[in-house]
Amino acid sequence: MRKPFSFRIEAKNASGWQEIFNGDQKVRVGRGFLSRVVVPVDKGVQQLRFLVTSPPKTGVLIDHLEIALASEVEWPLQRQTLFQQREIPDGVPRLGHAKDAKQFGYRIPSLLVTKQGSILAFSERRLGLHDHAQNDIVLKRSTDGGKTWSEEIVAYEDGKNSINDPLTVQLDNGRILLMFARFPYGRHARDAGWIKMASLGYDDPTANVLTFLCHSDDDGLTWSQPVDISRQVKHPALLNANTPGAMIQLTKGPHQGRIVTGLWGTYPVTQGGKRSREWRVVVAYSDDNGQSWQRTEFLQDASQLGFPNECQVVQAANGDLVLISRNQGGKRFRKKAISRDGGETWTALQEDTTLPSVACMGAVVKGPVKPDGNWDLWASFPSAAGRKAGQFAVSRNHGQSWQIVKVIPGHFAYSALQVSPDQKSLLCLFEDNGYRTESFIKIPFDQLLSGHAEDSVRPKLPSEGF
Repeated sequence: MRKPFSFRIEAKNASGWQEIFNGDQKVRVGRGFLSRVVVPVDKGVQQLRFLVTSPPKTGVLIDHLEIALASEVEWPLQRQTLFQQREIPDGVPRLGHAKDAKQFGYRIPSLLVTKQGSILAFSERRLGLHDHAQNDIVLKRSTDGGKTWSEEIVAYEDGKNSINDPLTVQLDNGRILLMFARFPYGRHARDAGWIKMASLGYDDPTANVLTFLCHSDDDGLTWSQPVDISRQVKHPALLNANTPGAMIQLTKGPHQGRIVTGLWGTYPVTQGGKRSREWRVVVAYSDDNGQSWQRTEFLQDASQLGFPNECQVVQAANGDLVLISRNQGGKRFRKKAISRDGGETWTALQEDTTLPSVACMGAVVKGPVKPDGNWDLWASFPSAAGRKAGQFAVSRNHGQSWQIVKVIPGHFAYSALQVSPDQKSLLCLFEDNGYRTESFIKIPFDQLLSGHAEDSVRPKLPSEGF
């Protein structure tokens, strides 16, 4: 709106009148004018008044006025960009090959809400965006529910070696565990140009992919030196054993306190005289707070197409463990398996047709505990049409089936889920914007379960319907 036009809204409370809206940059004038403004009003407001000015023989028309309770309005989700491509500072060594990067890229999110109420957001910081680009594991911390965030903290870096797949959990004793894989410089889970496929084994740090575990005892501010747990968790027939996201510690049943996580690995094969690969999944668990680990054999797969890949485990309220996996090369549904003995044995993987998704990592988390002691399960994953249209699904029957209750438009790839410190919202950190950013959102559970969660450029009022 340009002078001499003006449009203001003022509110009166116990302290008198105060301007709460200035329409100079919000309201359009001229032929075909139509502007919509939505103004939140604080409690205690007694009156509202509208102040307008306009030249002679013109005016400002308020065509429709609606006053609604904030609880009845669909407010747009507020995305915060936590990690974003940026120029590499001077002095940071480059890779020194044809894919030398000029920017830090960020991929592979993990989230953790601590017992102190902090939110920790983890990511791989890469020299570029390809999978093994001298990656470091970094994190940002929020101590105010996600309103503000710290600068980057480096949890672990290892020179030219690539540190992949941050996997986190906080134990009952307060210790935070961080598991990750280390890929030697120039090695991958496949042949990729100058980068060669890694080798089977545990003893050659220049050719073997190793799995490490470190910890923090000060709410994520500092981290211990990592310990090699590869022989305990990596199957000898796999090149690697890792997965991004979250581990769990069991909260009920005879194995209460056990740490459980799924791990995917590359299974090397030869096809037509050339090296190729398939994928397998195992489950690792610890009964002594991560001091020692055991693992299963490969989970069997009853589906006829595709392989399991990146996966996460969640405990249902009936005590079952539910493993949800990426489906690599199969039908566009996520794979699922169930354990009823604390993760030691599993049903064969099956495609869950209530979880339609392209091949991509996804997240799963248990919801807040209800008064009756039960809880829902929540999952996030991209659509079956591609890495876009982020889907949020809930299961109210211990993971047997799922209902998609929310879809976020636009690019949506890897994601991480947690429950907010106040137990009222679902937190999600996800890759978007063509992998150029990782964004954080908070969605109230009451909006998700009522169908009122909205991701748009403006709120939707009750008169428009939900």
